[in-house]
Amino acid sequence: MGLFNWFRRSSQDQRESGDNSMRWSWFGGRRILRFGSYIFPKDAAEGDRLDLQHHLLKLSLGGNYRAPVRQPRAILDVACGTGIWCRELAQEFPNAQVTGFDIDSTPMDSSRKRLGPSGQFPANFHFLEANALKPFPFEDASFDFTHARLLAGFLPIKQWPAVLAEMARVTRPGGYIELVENELPISPSPAFNFLVGVSLQMLRKYGLYEGAGPHLIEHLRQAGLERVQQRRVVLGTGRFASRQQRLMITDLVAGAENFQPVAIRAGLVEEDKYSAALAQDRDELTKMGVTWAYTCAYGMKPLARK
Repeated sequence: MGLFNWFRRSSQDQRESGDNSMRWSWFGGRRILRFGSYIFPKDAAEGDRLDLQHHLLKLSLGGNYRAPVRQPRAILDVACGTGIWCRELAQEFPNAQVTGFDIDSTPMDSSRKRLGPSGQFPANFHFLEANALKPFPFEDASFDFTHARLLAGFLPIKQWPAVLAEMARVTRPGGYIELVENELPISPSPAFNFLVGVSLQMLRKYGLYEGAGPHLIEHLRQAGLERVQQRRVVLGTGRFASRQQRLMITDLVAGAENFQPVAIRAGLVEEDKYSAALAQDRDELTKMGVTWAYTCAYGMKPLARK
């Protein structure tokens, strides 16, 4: 089946994807989603942070995935952001068609610019704009491996079952679904905990998980998957603690900086108080340290019953 036979976008979806002036606004020099529950800007700076987080996860989890994937023919990444995971999977499996979709192409466009002519995405990768909170624009059983990570930044708790159902629908029997999510980072830093408290207000406002990691197995099983397994790692401890600390602190500080215009616009905190905490954040984290638990969970879609 050809790649483009998988796509089944409605005219409404196309209008939504194409009308960027209706979906985005600028505040504090940052590009912010007008509607929905995405709590970070969608711009080049946030894309840089997500790429850093990719390398942090790859280091801590020992690779780009944990599911026993062998020779997949088709791979899907849900809400793929900058596409860095897709690019590496396309390089690892050159005979597979790798597809990524996201509500906005801006992180992907920025990634392509950074790579330049000599580092373009592999020919076996395809990107399209689509909203993960709506029915996926693919036919049933289109993919051998369906992947998503850090959905909790925009996916309301009540909508997890529907999104997992879509992931299961587009995965072929015998194929795997894998999820990666975190818990709240922990540090004795007063400045850091103040900033986390502000972000928690936004999570609660939109009905988002305050750390979805512990809930992944439950969602995979509710979606009807078998052979469900998980691996939980605590970053900032163990053999690679020093390197992980450096990466985590850079990630968390950048995340707090990127979140600032969203928090101010939402009226969650006074700008001077947030800025004062930001000024202390990196120094306190460097001195006091931080730990951050991530969970990777996967399961297999059952084979068709005879």
